[in-house]
Amino acid sequence: MAVLGGAALSTTRATEESGVTAAAMRAGESYLRTLETAGAAYAAGQLSNALDKLDICDQICANVPDTWNMRGAIYADQHQYDKARAAFEKSAELSPGDFWPEYNIAELYLVQKQYAQAVDGFNRLAVYKGHEELVEFKLVYANLMQGKMAPAKKVLTSMKSLGDTPAYYFAHSAWGYANGDKKDGDYWVGAGMKVFSPEKCMSFYDSLVLAGWVPARNPDGSYPQQNTLSALPAITPAPGDVFPGTSSGLQ
Repeated sequence: MAVLGGAALSTTRATEESGVTAAAMRAGESYLRTLETAGAAYAAGQLSNALDKLDICDQICANVPDTWNMRGAIYADQHQYDKARAAFEKSAELSPGDFWPEYNIAELYLVQKQYAQAVDGFNRLAVYKGHEELVEFKLVYANLMQGKMAPAKKVLTSMKSLGDTPAYYFAHSAWGYANGDKKDGDYWVGAGMKVFSPEKCMSFYDSLVLAGWVPARNPDGSYPQQNTLSALPAITPAPGDVFPGTSSGLQ
């Protein structure tokens, strides 16, 4: 499964709770059931099975953005990055104004270590309200990964400490690690994990994994024991961990 990510909410979602777009809701119950089955297969790592289910989704109702967004995430997990980008772009075309397909396009650049393009993509997401903390974290991270300390610091110092996500804590952690201060990095990870639930920390922690700063989570989704960090409960990674908006109601 994937290593980076965030939680889902966008301007074209039918409801915040449903986790699907209005177009998916209009596609009907049969489509939604099949999409949920595809999401479950994706979450279980059964990528070929998930793609087969998405093909059935297309047969039920073609050109639904949710189908293409999940397809993009699966292609990315298979390292078929050109196909992943095309799928995310198709999803964005079908759902103009939706944050998540555009976010996933920028995220794909991060996964491919194309950091300058990732920064450009995340900067374009500043117009979306409600996702500021996630975007700020990604900008700090992407700038640090290409050694651009000044722009990373500028974003870092503008972040609010009392946010709704662990972004502030993990951005400071990334700053510590990138500057060779492992003790400081570990401190901020531990602080974030004490304040926020394991589920909320997951995508931010996995960004640090991708950079090689912290050990990967265990196969069951639990966090490893690490220095000042205490072991946290096992959690099952959701299908939208790297490329959000793909869980079709499962998140």
